[in-house]
Amino acid sequence: MSRYKHKIALIGCGAVAAHHAVSVQNLENAELIGVYDRSQERAKSFAAEHGIAAYASIEALLASDAEVVGICTPSGLHAPLAIQCLHAGKHVLVEKPIALTTDDCEAILRAERESGKICAPVSQMRYYDDIQRAKQILDSGVLGKPVLCDLYMKYYRKPEYYHNSWHGTLAMDGGGALMNQGIHGVDMLHFLFGPITTVSGIIRTQVHAIEAEDTAVSTVSFANGAIGVIEGTTSVKNGYPRRLEIHCEKGNMILQENRIFSIDLPGMEIEPPVQGVNSAADPMNIPYEGHRRQYANLLAAIDGTEPLFYTAAEAAETVKTILAIYQSSREERVVRL
Repeated sequence: MSRYKHKIALIGCGAVAAHHAVSVQNLENAELIGVYDRSQERAKSFAAEHGIAAYASIEALLASDAEVVGICTPSGLHAPLAIQCLHAGKHVLVEKPIALTTDDCEAILRAERESGKICAPVSQMRYYDDIQRAKQILDSGVLGKPVLCDLYMKYYRKPEYYHNSWHGTLAMDGGGALMNQGIHGVDMLHFLFGPITTVSGIIRTQVHAIEAEDTAVSTVSFANGAIGVIEGTTSVKNGYPRRLEIHCEKGNMILQENRIFSIDLPGMEIEPPVQGVNSAADPMNIPYEGHRRQYANLLAAIDGTEPLFYTAAEAAETVKTILAIYQSSREERVVRL
């Protein structure tokens, strides 16, 4: 007997859509059936490349037998499209950020409840083995009382990345170095170290000719009593891998990109891993494995065989943290979440 295959369609043919397509096509229980893009020429080209249908409209896609829709559009379209798909009876996997405002985050959560369908936000970092191992180590308490946690995301984007693009616009990107590039790191901070309670941020546009920030710094305090720093930029020439430094009473742990770089605790020392790919200077220099695992988890959640590992409600909290940093910078004050 052939294994049941969940039918999946995509909205948007931007660069990240290729990661979604490859991820789905590397799952035994999934079938990529079609794509819609407002550029029919681009949709037809993408469809021909992946051997799928090109839908003439979103309505045609929603009328298809696709069970899951992957949303790969500019960020400003994530919330309205996710809500439309949920109300049409489709499960959704939506690229980051899940939405650009608190109100839109809440609207997605309402649509999810009302439709009975799942909205799974993309945060592929959570699905990597070392990130989950780091979570287990921290939750075990072996490192002791949390003291300090610093997140450094010193990236670079060439001027061409922003030229004639939705990137860096407030309407479609919702922000800059934090809301777009930095959101993965901020979400990883939430996942590993727990809720953030206060932020005090400064955002600036230092290098690029864009509306949003290309440089941001914020001090933060955590519910677990620790304090720390978030830095996010696209203005540091050449860029450096994301680095998360966690310091506790009994030991320390440093993560670089999606790997544990070092553990400073007797009996747990490791050799620094060979540095893999990273998106510090190239936004698409990322492996597809995280996306594949996200799709696999969503399909398992639909089947009822495992819980959804990362929820829309959790994604909303990450967005709210970034919005609080923006608010703090505008109002020149500490903002409590």
